[in-house]
Amino acid sequence: MHKFKLTSLERVKRSIQGKEVDCIPMFPEVIAAACQITGVKQSDYSKNPEIMANTLIKVRELCDFDGIYVSRDNLIYHQTMGGEVIFPDDDEPYNKSTVLNRIEEFTKLSVPSPKESPAMKTVLEAARLVTDKMGDSYYIQANIDSGPFEMAGILRGVQDFLLELTIVEEKLIHKFLSFCTEVVVEYGRAMIDTGVHGIQYGDSIASLINPELYKKFVFPYQEISVNALSNNDCDIWIHICGKTDHIIPFLKYLNIQGYEVDSLVQLDCARLLIGDRIALKGNIDTTFLLTHTAAEVYSATQECIKSSDFKTGLIMSPGCGVPRMTPIENLQAMVQACRDYKIE
Repeated sequence: MHKFKLTSLERVKRSIQGKEVDCIPMFPEVIAAACQITGVKQSDYSKNPEIMANTLIKVRELCDFDGIYVSRDNLIYHQTMGGEVIFPDDDEPYNKSTVLNRIEEFTKLSVPSPKESPAMKTVLEAARLVTDKMGDSYYIQANIDSGPFEMAGILRGVQDFLLELTIVEEKLIHKFLSFCTEVVVEYGRAMIDTGVHGIQYGDSIASLINPELYKKFVFPYQEISVNALSNNDCDIWIHICGKTDHIIPFLKYLNIQGYEVDSLVQLDCARLLIGDRIALKGNIDTTFLLTHTAAEVYSATQECIKSSDFKTGLIMSPGCGVPRMTPIENLQAMVQACRDYKIE
């Protein structure tokens, strides 16, 4: 490949499109670690869009990431639908109870207006601030919380919901998932309007079910939501935590531009299963990133790229959110490993 220099935004966009790049781009999902690195209380980050935006911009500057991932947590829909969220100063937000005691209760809920929901509004405003300040130079990817299936699990409770897939009337489950899909699409459209370059949702509990249930209860609603959010000059990404090689083949039929791969699936395996059309993002193990040295992280990052001889179509990152107390040197080592890796 000939030598040329790209901006970070160009580098990410070209890699997503499978075009030639000067080096493999890198940016992570970093929330708790960003707060710890910059000395910000996570409770302030979660509630204040200006603090959220400035924290993410600052940690990007410190680490020289090629993009910024705008997110709060996976309780946006829970809070929006009336659930309580506890915001510790220096830990992840959490909930003590579910919104729904029975699936049937979803009929009492209504599709929210994202610009009027405090939880959604905070992330929307942060995404707009980040995009306005940094969107001409860096790739801005915003999290819209959960996909339809995971949203259903969060509202009902994951363990109960997964059990009810096999004992509750199937028609009721599909109505519930259709409602969750409407909510996801409404929030996704509002996020696209902020001007971000990409949006992503997670359907992580889908990794816990078999392909037959995935085909019946997950894929149809991913397809509906993705199609409703496509054709807006905004990339669509999906993330599924855990071991997902049994369901990745479904994803290649979705109109998505990228899939974030957790560390339990090797990148070369994911590439083989998903095909060449969809970009991959991942997938250094987050525990490894937290506990090993910068030199070890540097080597692991280059080995990860080398695993399938990636020349493009890859955004290097951890496989999921970066843990609190992860040394900043390890994040910087990932970036440097990508810059130094020779694409031939």
